[in-house]
Amino acid sequence: MKILITGGGCREYIDSVRFVTNSSSGRTSAQIADSLAAKGHEITLIAASSAIKAKESSINTILFETGAELSEAIKAELTSSPYDAVIHAAAVSDYVPDTVTVGGETIKAGKNGKLHSGGEMTVTFRPSPKIADSLHQWAAEGGRANAKVVCFKLTSGADETEKNRAVTSLFSHSKADFVVYNDLSQITPSKHPFKILNGKGVCMAEGATNAELAEKLEEVL
Repeated sequence: MKILITGGGCREYIDSVRFVTNSSSGRTSAQIADSLAAKGHEITLIAASSAIKAKESSINTILFETGAELSEAIKAELTSSPYDAVIHAAAVSDYVPDTVTVGGETIKAGKNGKLHSGGEMTVTFRPSPKIADSLHQWAAEGGRANAKVVCFKLTSGADETEKNRAVTSLFSHSKADFVVYNDLSQITPSKHPFKILNGKGVCMAEGATNAELAEKLEEVL
């Protein structure tokens, strides 16, 4: 299979030196990419510049920093070449800096130079576009209307009701074929428990490590 994988966390800039990000290391995506590439699949990994990178030499790696750069890279790949599957594990920011107010002056956030320090700063955020919602469309434009899309949902200390609500919402707006679900409270340095769910909420596979996740993803795809 020809598979596109995304991984790592977005950096959203307040000014040229300040940004907001998340704790995603990109380790899961890198290990999935290495595992699938070692089995002969053609892999492109779109990874955050700060993320852990895949090791297999056959993997085509594209780097990004911001959510906009990630979106542009995914769209360019999916619309220009037929991919059989997309494993979208990158941690995209839900909100991005919009404006910054310093000393009574409000300016547009972004890489527009370094803001003066020493005074109170107020940052206003705006919702970011949901990249997951465009994956099927972009894949179809690239010649694979039947490409399988896998999205990831991470919660933190969620109960069963919260988990179901989060997963159902992701399926609803993204139309993903599968969702990989994790909860941060269960993840340790040696364990990364997961469940792979289909659109009906049925658990297709589960396990406790990234190596198992790569194996199970290959099976469901």
